[in-house]
Amino acid sequence: MPALFFSRQPAFALPIGPCKRLFLFLQFTVRGKTLNLPFCDSVPLKLAIASCTPLVANQREMSKPLVMNRRPKILHTMTWLAPGGGADRNVYLSMKGLRKDYEIHIAVGRQIERDDLLKLPGVSAHICPHLDREIRPWRDLHTLLWFVRLIRRERFDLVHTHESKASVLGRLAARWAGCKRVIYGLHGVVFNEPGTRLQRQFYIAVEKTTIWACDLIIAVGRDALRHYRQKKIGRGIPQRVVYSGIDVVDFERRLQKVQKDAFRREMGIPQHAPVLVNIGRFSPAKAQRNAIAAFAKLRNAHARLLLVGEGDERAACERLCQKLGVADRVIFAGFLRDVAPAYAIASVHVLSSLREGLPGVAVEASLARLPTVSFEVEGIREIVSDGQSGFVLPQGDIAGMTARLERVLRDAEMGRAFGKRAYEHAIARWDHRAMVRELDAIYREGIER
Repeated sequence: MPALFFSRQPAFALPIGPCKRLFLFLQFTVRGKTLNLPFCDSVPLKLAIASCTPLVANQREMSKPLVMNRRPKILHTMTWLAPGGGADRNVYLSMKGLRKDYEIHIAVGRQIERDDLLKLPGVSAHICPHLDREIRPWRDLHTLLWFVRLIRRERFDLVHTHESKASVLGRLAARWAGCKRVIYGLHGVVFNEPGTRLQRQFYIAVEKTTIWACDLIIAVGRDALRHYRQKKIGRGIPQRVVYSGIDVVDFERRLQKVQKDAFRREMGIPQHAPVLVNIGRFSPAKAQRNAIAAFAKLRNAHARLLLVGEGDERAACERLCQKLGVADRVIFAGFLRDVAPAYAIASVHVLSSLREGLPGVAVEASLARLPTVSFEVEGIREIVSDGQSGFVLPQGDIAGMTARLERVLRDAEMGRAFGKRAYEHAIARWDHRAMVRELDAIYREGIER
């Protein structure tokens, strides 16, 4: 295997420019009880930083070679834990597969909507009381200092960051604390989120001015890296694709155990009604409103649209169903801990997302032998072959999505053929055990260098 990491400058020997100015802005030392803050004489700021001490140990101690008479220590950082989140599943399966060979820790913000990652045996959890999803400079500074303190205290051999905010603050803290190997886990392209041009430019600027702090970028799909290259983010930093896997054995076992008739009754779906399924958190990025709009134009009056998930946009989607006159045929199932029944009763999977990293729901649909009809979104063509295992349409093409859905529902034989090809592709590529093996090799190489 070619070398994935390369020799980098010491943590504080940074090239001149905005990155170094940012780092000097944050750097300080502790000498006895006196804080030397060359960038600011603000008493409130001094007190805030003092509340987070002791933070800075002897820098030379962090530079000493580690004697590996113990399992290597790995820290994963996450912003929050979302129900059904793809990044959460990726980290969970990674930690579960590697916990015997590594001492695994996870640091996460205070918004926790699922706790299986925190309860995984053999994994140590750290909750940051300051970290949340919104941009709040004062709290974010506290979060950065909290991460520095944690990394210095635990002396991690490698830090693997995930999700946008925890990645930015986590990689800066890891470099500041002297951690020798820092990996950026790229699960999605934040600057492609629906929003204003100014917001996107801000996210691009943040990534460009902080990406230097990592040694390696691991993306869950090729499309995410392509967008970063187009924006010239991370030039000179090694990049690698490690596909985000699924526990295919467990997923197929759960599919086989589904009581389809009982689940249909539970959801209020007639026994022979064709079902279109959409699974994901209700958000502007997932754009369930587009799936509803396409469904409303279907000529098949017996079809049902099953929407699985929760989120801020759910109420707006419910109002849209009322407005379009399909409220009696759209089922809002809420969050399901086990989504296998939703796939098991479906005829086709609808992916209306405007932004993804790699759409894991399309992988799950493929393992359930379902064709996927999707908008063009990051990672979809790595899962769905247009016209062979599903259909991929330009974003916003509601009429085109309706036409493809009509075609799949009308031609059952084509739908089965699409589903068979989708399954064969998924079972060959998306087994999580391959992901765990690749990460293990990357971790070992990074730590041993």
